Amino acid sequence: MPLQINLKKNRLTFNSRGKKIGNGYGVDGMSKPKIIIFFCLAILIVGTASVVSCLKTEQKFDLVIKNGLVFDGSGNPWFRADIGISDRKIASIKERIDPGKAARVIDASGLAVAPGFIDIHTHADRDLLEISGCENYVSQGVTTLVGGNCGGHDFPLAELFSGLEKKGLACNFASLAGHNTIRRLVMGMKMESPTAEELARMKDLLRQEMKAGAVGLSTGLAYLPGTYAGTEELVELGSVLSESGGFYASHIRNQGQRITEAIEEAITVGEKNGIPVQISHIKLADENVWNQPERITAPVEAARARGVEVTLDQYPYTATSSGFTSSLPQDVFEGGREKFLERLQNQEIYARVKQAVIKNRLTSNRGIDKLETIYIAGSRKFPEYEGRNLKQILELKGLPATVENGADLIIDMVKEGDVSAVFFQMDEKDVETLMRLPYVMVGSDGSLQVPGQGSPHPRSYGTFTRVLGQYSRERKIISLEEAIRKMTSLPAQTMRLKDRGMIREGYYADLTVFDPLQVKDLATFAQPHQHSQGIVHVLVNGQTVLENGSFTGQRPGMIIRGSGYKKI
Repeated sequence: MPLQINLKKNRLTFNSRGKKIGNGYGVDGMSKPKIIIFFCLAILIVGTASVVSCLKTEQKFDLVIKNGLVFDGSGNPWFRADIGISDRKIASIKERIDPGKAARVIDASGLAVAPGFIDIHTHADRDLLEISGCENYVSQGVTTLVGGNCGGHDFPLAELFSGLEKKGLACNFASLAGHNTIRRLVMGMKMESPTAEELARMKDLLRQEMKAGAVGLSTGLAYLPGTYAGTEELVELGSVLSESGGFYASHIRNQGQRITEAIEEAITVGEKNGIPVQISHIKLADENVWNQPERITAPVEAARARGVEVTLDQYPYTATSSGFTSSLPQDVFEGGREKFLERLQNQEIYARVKQAVIKNRLTSNRGIDKLETIYIAGSRKFPEYEGRNLKQILELKGLPATVENGADLIIDMVKEGDVSAVFFQMDEKDVETLMRLPYVMVGSDGSLQVPGQGSPHPRSYGTFTRVLGQYSRERKIISLEEAIRKMTSLPAQTMRLKDRGMIREGYYADLTVFDPLQVKDLATFAQPHQHSQGIVHVLVNGQTVLENGSFTGQRPGMIIRGSGYKKI
């Protein structure tokens, strides 16, 4: 085919062998030698442009992680591969990537490379603006935190998200909308069903929070004022999720002898609305039902067989942590704090409350001294109690260590408020049994921590590394591949995250690089403020927030908004 060059609208044409077709003066009287020189220069320019174009299309990565053992989050066996990262995302996964194509290289020889861990159940939103480095979570390999659990969230979410984006975060953050928060805004502390107007107002507030980016609705049905809500109220609120997407996460009403009924209530909310159900921090938290996992598995597996998507999360400890209000009869709190304090002046009411505390918290059919199993985690009013159990506190006060005195102590702390405690009330065998279930994921139920402040549950520092080290490597309760799936793709699936939770090209580069032979939690109940070992690098959206075990100070985290988000 002839080669043609157009110059100033005049055409000089040569055939494929360079022989001229036409006269020798086709360009403003230009002679043949000049035309040939011009032609050669044009060829040179075109060739140079082609080379430059090829160089431009050659892949250039911001970072390459080489020689790692890739656990992709699916539960499949690991494989060796290099991972190329560009513009916050995973751009390439190959057996070998030329390191010369990367601005930076991390050598992961002998290390596991996993998706960043997603903690679906935290209370990080309480302190995220102040502790934006998320160090106690990053040091476990966590890259995404989900707040707004157990019925409480920072209202309104639009303001929280805006403030967090201005501040900058080391981790990604998503939030549920809390039923307790919304109910309190509309109804205060009324112990009754909402009127039609009140229910409509609650639904409107939930829609507002879903439009702001909430990923679903949470309930805390053992806490105030959620404990006053009936099932129909929850079903009605769940209908908002049918409109805008999202999942229903529930701290159920009972984790003891009525746990089956409590799980079935949560399933009802999901089934009637066609939405996923997530049961929070699953456990058998009553010695009378220890080693009876069928109380949990029977309703869950029956629902899943009917097509209801039900999942659960779990932390790997035999102790819970919360306040004491759920130990008291809930009716005494109706109307708020002043009414509660007023009622306690009545001797008959006080005696009833005291007996309820003894029954609910301090009685054991197995001969366990409950005064020794309840520790104070944090209290601004009573800092001298922190780290001590009830028996030690009674001795500190010069009182006999009796259940009667223990009940009085608990009531006094509830009257003052702002006390959190650790309760040893689960059996290790049940922790292991529940962990093996394929629909149970890992969640800390923890919060952001300031080193040395209080005596918190060690789950805030060690949940994920404890599963990897103790339960997977040492005790073989679950495989490493399965442990990572429970930390990554399973929570991502529940949250409907389409670009996180797996190592896939096009997914955000949230990655955790750790030593599978050394990873281990170090936080204990006696010394909880200890970062884990064995987590080497943590990347959030392609940037390192932990490098060679040290925090970098980078804040690349993003707000993850739900499908109902409407940008204003």
